Order: sequence, then structure tokens, then C-alpha cells
Amino acid sequence: MRLDMAAGDYFNIGSKVSLTTCHNTEVNGEVIAFDIASRVLALKVPAASGKHNLFDVRLINLQLVSNIQVTQEAPDVEPPQLTTLNMARINSRMRQTREQKRRQLEYVGENVSPEGQNLFYAIVKTINEVKWEQKTIVVMDEVSIEPPYRLEDCKGKGQMLDHVKKIVRKHLSDGECRKSASPTPALSSSPASLT
Repeated sequence: MRLDMAAGDYFNIGSKVSLTTCHNTEVNGEVIAFDIASRVLALKVPAASGKHNLFDVRLINLQLVSNIQVTQEAPDVEPPQLTTLNMARINSRMRQTREQKRRQLEYVGENVSPEGQNLFYAIVKTINEVKWEQKTIVVMDEVSIEPPYRLEDCKGKGQMLDHVKKIVRKHLSDGECRKSASPTPALSSSPASLT
């Protein structure tokens, strides 16, 4: 099921097309982009969610479709001018993203228990300045939490210790709630134990 297109065939942006995919699915949509070299067509189609004010974008490989027809040609209007890119803002966002990814790598402790790693993630949601020193969680260079990462393993002074203990207490109680909410397997009685 391959569509034969002439070398000069193309689709105008804004045109409406109807096509059949290699899965025998009919797709109707408006052309928003077309790449002649790769023969990929980008279509704006009604949203799968059913919301009328939203649209989905489907990328269609034209080498895997059949029976494509232009149902309505694009109106002869000038395409809108492309907006200029704010390169300073783009570079700033790239630096921020790179920094965030670097910090996330530092969040992973080496040879620490899953409980310790989960507690670290719970703390870092509230406080940014958290790091590992071997298997010890260090918060703002004021509070340390040693394995096995219980409330009594929190060491430090002042308000920061109280704040970290509050986070640890909530994390541990949330963990207990999750454990009690999960169903425990029922004990099975075998015929041998009944005799």
C-alpha cells in the first residue's frame, strides 16, 4: 500500500486533505506543514479528547498511505510572518535546563538504600540545598540524616532541624499510609494443613 507521487507534488499549507493510512484508517485534516524531502505531512486534526477548542497534530509518512485527496485547496492568503526568536531567552532557558539536569544527577546517591533515596527526593521538593556525603543526607550544611533515615537519625540544631524533621515525619507517615493501603496477600490454606 504505497502512494506514488510525482517529484513535484506538494501540499499547500491550509489545504484540507483526506487519506487512508496503511492501517486502513481514514484521516481528515488541515495541512500545517509538508516536507518534500522526507515526504512527511503534518496535519491538524480534531482533538482525540473531543474538546472543540483543541487540535491534535498527526505526522503522516506519505510513503505509507494510499488514496490521498485534497478536499479543499488553501485560500490564497499570505502566510503569517514568522515571529523573531528571542535568542537570549532561549539560551537562558537552555542554561537553566542544563543546570537542573546537572543537579538531578547529583540527587542520586551511590550505594544508598531506596528508603534513603526516596527521603532525599522528598526533602529536595521543599529545600533546594540538599546533598549526599557518602550515605548521609546533608541539608543546607546544618542538618544531617544518617542511615536508616528515621526521625531519630536527624542531627542538627535550631529551626532547620525542626523543619527537616517535619518533612521526614510526613514522608514516613505517607509511606506507612501507602503500605497500609496496599492489599496484603491472604494466607492460603493447603489441603495438607487442614488434616
